[in-house]
Amino acid sequence: MSEHPTAESGPPERTVGLEIPAEFRFVSMARVAAASLAAELDPAIDDLEDLRVAVNELVGILVEAAKGGTILIRMWIEERTIHVSGRCLGEWAPTEPDQLARRILDATVDHHEIGDGAFRMLTHLSAE
Repeated sequence: MSEHPTAESGPPERTVGLEIPAEFRFVSMARVAAASLAAELDPAIDDLEDLRVAVNELVGILVEAAKGGTILIRMWIEERTIHVSGRCLGEWAPTEPDQLARRILDATVDHHEIGDGAFRMLTHLSAE
């Protein structure tokens, strides 16, 4: 990874922010928020489902890495591309996604980076 993912990038006036406790039961909130934001573009159903799966994987990886605290998630759209980034607020342990998680992410999004208690992903959403 050439630069570390952050949760602060993106156009601030059109960024959706979400801060959740670092617990698995709150991962669904990030999934729903990402799908709701993407729905503005009336994307293909497969793209919407891929986005939900990818956000679930990425936020889940941060929950595993977090030692309590919260996770800050930011989402924004540029044309037909949705960007999602997140980071642990507080202590976290280094973690690497397992082989299955990497395969899922490779299959569902155009680009993803994970490292230093943070992630960043983007994917283009096709029109329905």
